[in-house]
Amino acid sequence: MTAVIQESLTGIRVIKAFTRQHYEMEKFKTCSEAYMRRNLILIRCFAFFWSGSDFLSYVQIFTVILYGSFLAYQGGISAGMLIAFISYIGILIQPVRQLGRILGNIGKACVSVGRIEEIFREEPEQLFPSGKKPEIKGDIVFDSVSFAYPGSDNTPVLDNVSFNIKRGQTAAILGPTGSGKSSLVHLLDRLYDYTSGSVTIDGIELRSIDKGWIRSQIGLILQEPFLYAKTIMENIKLAAPGTSDSAARRYARIAALDGEIGYFAEGYSTVVGERGVSLSGGQKQRLAIARTLIKDSPILTFDDSLSAVDMETDAAIRAALKNENKHKTVIIISHRIATVKDADTIIVLEKGKITEQGTHRELLEKDGLYKRIYDIQSAE
Repeated sequence: MTAVIQESLTGIRVIKAFTRQHYEMEKFKTCSEAYMRRNLILIRCFAFFWSGSDFLSYVQIFTVILYGSFLAYQGGISAGMLIAFISYIGILIQPVRQLGRILGNIGKACVSVGRIEEIFREEPEQLFPSGKKPEIKGDIVFDSVSFAYPGSDNTPVLDNVSFNIKRGQTAAILGPTGSGKSSLVHLLDRLYDYTSGSVTIDGIELRSIDKGWIRSQIGLILQEPFLYAKTIMENIKLAAPGTSDSAARRYARIAALDGEIGYFAEGYSTVVGERGVSLSGGQKQRLAIARTLIKDSPILTFDDSLSAVDMETDAAIRAALKNENKHKTVIIISHRIATVKDADTIIVLEKGKITEQGTHRELLEKDGLYKRIYDIQSAE
């Protein structure tokens, strides 16, 4: 029931867009009726069990009174002993009656414990607190890196990938959906560990660096950022709560968001709602950019995080970022040629392998995927 309600409320825009209100109401009605039927069956079972146990309890008391009265009449026991025995039986019967109810609650508790145990059985992430915490400058080298997601039957997402990015350079990664672009930045952020090969930052093997430390040194901006049901200012300052409001506004200006926030009645104090429901897709992405910039990380990774903004805003953000992050290593994942063409090096991924690498001009001279995408987008 809860899952159905939550799903309907979360996807209310989609429901309205496809005029699915009647369908969702019928689905909720069906689910509610099924829930009611199951509960009625449970209530009937409990009613039968409890009334049955009460009946048996009173039968026992009646039997004791009847048989005890017979013994007292025959002189086998005294009247005082009969009264005492009846009193003791009354005291003992109540715990026995409660035992049935307790057993029912124990059954419910066992189900709840089973669900909690599923969470406890998950292995906690080993952050490797004894790992190195070097000063990160931003030289990145991938050397023959292969990777397969756990549980994927070792199907490689990345296959023998090699490239290097110098400190202060901007590298762009472009390729079809499912080619492994996002997996590269996930490996860099140590959300997963590569299967084989080597990844180094400033000459230090990535696996030897403390996970918490490396994540604090990399600013990761996802395509679909998660926003909390807090104010815009609180979401921006999430990574650095001690940052001043003026500094947060400055990063919002770099992300081309400050001007639009001014149109909200409460400005930066506007609560964005669950998962940022009151913001557009582009506004969410730009808020996530401002939130990441506030970390002041030496490495920035944009995982298709400008896909929901228009071309003009895209260009304005990239220009502001270039001026702001001259000494930072920047990795941009995108499907837009306009977004990646000014990068120092462009990496083209296809089916987990690097098929092309070079500058915008160099790749246009080749008759490869990059040139084909450029021709298609130029025609548009």
